[in-house]
Amino acid sequence: MTAIKHALQRDLFTPNDERLLGVVHVAKTGKKKKSSFLCASVTTEHPVEVYITKIKKQDKGDLYKRQKKWHLRELKMVDGKDSKKDSTDFDLLFDKNFKWFASSVSEKHTFLSCLWKLCRRYLPRLNKPTFKNVPESLMEVSVSGSESQRTSGSGPGTDGFPTEENYQVLTSKEETDLERMLSECENAISDAEAFASNMSKDLSVLDGENISSIMGSEAQVNQLMSLLDNALDEVTAVETRLDGYNDMVQSISGQMGQMKNQESFIQITNKNHTMLLQELDKLVLQLDLSKGHIKALNEGDLRVDSGIEACSSAAEALQHAMQVELHPGVYQLVAVREQQKMFEDLRQKFAKRLYHFLYDVFMKQGNEQAAGGLARQANNLKLPKHFPYHRDLLPYKQLVLWLKVADKTKYQQLCGIYTQSLCKLYSREITEFMTNAKQRFIEKATISPQMGAAAFKAASSSTMSLNTQASKERKGSKAFGGLSKKLSSSIKNLSGSSQSLSKQHKKLLGGSTQSLNVKSMGKKLKKLGSSKKHGGLAVSRESLAASDFELSDREKFSSTFREVLNELEPTCQDEEDFLTRFFHLNIETADTLMPGGSDDEEDDTEQGAARRKQYQEVQVVKDIRPTDKIWRMMTEIFTVVEPQLLGLVAFGEKLDPLNSLNMLVVIGDRVAKARQDNDGSFLAKMLGNSLIEVKRNFDNFMNHKITVVQEAHLSKNKKCGILPFVTDFEDFAELAESIFKDSHRRNDLDKAYKGLIKAVFDAIERLAMESYKTPREVVLFENYHNLHDFLARLKIVGLEQERKEAKTKYNDNLQNYVSSLMGRPLEKLSNFFEGVEQVMEGGVRAEEVSFQLKFSKQELRKCIKEYTGKDVKKGLEALYHKITKHTSDNENRLQRVVWQYMQDEFLRQYKHFEDLINKCYPGSGMKLEFTIQDVLQYFTDIALSQEK
Repeated sequence: MTAIKHALQRDLFTPNDERLLGVVHVAKTGKKKKSSFLCASVTTEHPVEVYITKIKKQDKGDLYKRQKKWHLRELKMVDGKDSKKDSTDFDLLFDKNFKWFASSVSEKHTFLSCLWKLCRRYLPRLNKPTFKNVPESLMEVSVSGSESQRTSGSGPGTDGFPTEENYQVLTSKEETDLERMLSECENAISDAEAFASNMSKDLSVLDGENISSIMGSEAQVNQLMSLLDNALDEVTAVETRLDGYNDMVQSISGQMGQMKNQESFIQITNKNHTMLLQELDKLVLQLDLSKGHIKALNEGDLRVDSGIEACSSAAEALQHAMQVELHPGVYQLVAVREQQKMFEDLRQKFAKRLYHFLYDVFMKQGNEQAAGGLARQANNLKLPKHFPYHRDLLPYKQLVLWLKVADKTKYQQLCGIYTQSLCKLYSREITEFMTNAKQRFIEKATISPQMGAAAFKAASSSTMSLNTQASKERKGSKAFGGLSKKLSSSIKNLSGSSQSLSKQHKKLLGGSTQSLNVKSMGKKLKKLGSSKKHGGLAVSRESLAASDFELSDREKFSSTFREVLNELEPTCQDEEDFLTRFFHLNIETADTLMPGGSDDEEDDTEQGAARRKQYQEVQVVKDIRPTDKIWRMMTEIFTVVEPQLLGLVAFGEKLDPLNSLNMLVVIGDRVAKARQDNDGSFLAKMLGNSLIEVKRNFDNFMNHKITVVQEAHLSKNKKCGILPFVTDFEDFAELAESIFKDSHRRNDLDKAYKGLIKAVFDAIERLAMESYKTPREVVLFENYHNLHDFLARLKIVGLEQERKEAKTKYNDNLQNYVSSLMGRPLEKLSNFFEGVEQVMEGGVRAEEVSFQLKFSKQELRKCIKEYTGKDVKKGLEALYHKITKHTSDNENRLQRVVWQYMQDEFLRQYKHFEDLINKCYPGSGMKLEFTIQDVLQYFTDIALSQEK
């Protein structure tokens, strides 16, 4: 292999300025095993390029020829096949995969090791090929070899790789000297002894010159040593002088230290006196409370604006003085302790006085509004406004903030008293307001008194059950134990209003007590529900007709429901805003951050900054989050809102289940708007709870409609026609589309549509199979035609797939009906031509069919003569009579469509017969006894005669 490598280097690589580093004798796997050499080489010029060359030895002589050449960058993967067993196979992946096997395992390993070193040295990390199934020992040797080569720092690599990093080019001077030396030593090769003798003579001459130079510099060395001795003497003299100066300084250092200590003592004494005066002035200023502030706290009139302002300023000054940060040692002073005790007494007395005053204000104003507010609003569907009440209380909000910081217990008690007082007031107002709303609606609506009384009773019982449950949940509360009694009184008011309403209806209508008997009404409603469940298709539209409940009544109820929410929303929102501002429940507002209000934020003095920092720290109290506190107080004040709102929902649902559609839209839109505005108000959460109940009623209503459709059945002695629940679905969809137009709850309606129309489709298929008087196809295409026209008119996006399905089923069943009913109107002709077609399919040509005895011209004439125009018209009249008998009486348009399909089918058969006659009996002159114009005239005359 060494001889081959030398020959390859000489013949192929040296002429191309390349150096051969690795070679392996290989052959391709397969039947034709042609041997060749794989060589790895590098260029001798910069930049260095690495190539892998495939070389083939020619058959004649010892000549070699390059077959293929790859750059090392093109190599993507090296596969050694098996790293554990000795194998001569290996693969190289360039643009395609090349499979070879080496002549020996050692040659393979040597070549792969060479490739590894070249890739590691000349290729960047990202472009290096993958070495797969190559023994680790080869790569480890390569790595260690390359590392040792780096550490050596010079010379070529261990395996003959050039170390171009350590190579240095000769300078021009060095190159000139080297050429001169070589020119002078031209006889070095021919006469080595003479060359060595010359070199020895030159060396002796140089040694002598060096010794002479050294001996000549002795005097200069002696002169240098004498200079050094003089320098040392000068240094000794300087040190002696410095020692004298040091002795002189030490003698006066003691005197200067005594003078410095005396001066520092005087400065410290003066500084201490100054600091003591400043501290005393600061202490007196901070712990001082003016006589005006003390008088305001003890005697200030909280009923007038000037007294409220004076008390607020005094309370702020007191709180500031009590929260001054002092040195712990200052509290040992008797005067400071006495002043702190006076501040504590003032704080307790004023907190107690403020608490009792606001307690009286809450109770007094609440009772006054309860007595006068309801009387003013008795004749209008309006809730009393509490704006005057809030306006009178807002001036005290800074005092409430002071109380929240100074006495947390009394502040919480005051919150509880306020919620108790307002709970009683709002319970009366909202209960009476809801009762008036229901009463006014019943007076305006065109419903029977029995239905109104039953709905009113259902709403009352629903409200009572909800209130009772809420009362039990609050029974364990100590701070608000009296709410249950107030809640019971509101329930009694509602019951009394219900009784008065019943009496009013009796008086107006002149009816007996039996007309308003609740038990009797319950039986009637139960009987009506039973008839809806088991009465079949005859009552499937009761949910839309609703007996005494008309469409205008639904609009009136929707209007009343909106009016109720329009009154509840500002009332609850105003009260929530007042609670937040008055009791400072939201710590992020400007009014709660500063005791003096938002105007104090402009105070840029040091005292103002300290006051802002102090009150900000006080407000960050983590006992209860502000949002939870607002929610709790609003829940305790408006305990009646949710039960009354759910009672109104039950009232509307009892009057007509379709009212749940309007309520779902109204409440859903308001809840969606609240969520969009990130409104976490009390009423928004209450409406969310009511929305759940309304959605449940809507789902129950839809489930009932689906049940009615699923349980529908046909009468055996009647024609089917358009099924009642199909018409009911159309009426319901029209009403729902008008209600849910541009609503946020559209998804709920689309989901309800899906379930209901699926039940309608299934019921149509089921009842079509059960039909006795009407063919199945007629039932199907009539009802699907009706559904398709309706859905196409309304253009409901969610039911687009069902519309297409209805159209497909309508067309399929109509075609099936026409095909089955039309059948073969010219039966003998149909049989004759069927035979003709069978003969032609058997291989007989069309012009030879007439020579068949069975299908001769004479046989065809006999069949044609049996069907005259009169006979055809008579058969078509009988066919039309069957269509009229099968289809509904009110579906004339659909009858015309069916008749048109019949005409097209008849003409198709007619043209088919004519084509066969012209094709199989050419030149015979035979034709049917009637023409296409005759057929068209027959169909037109029959249709016009039936319409007349």
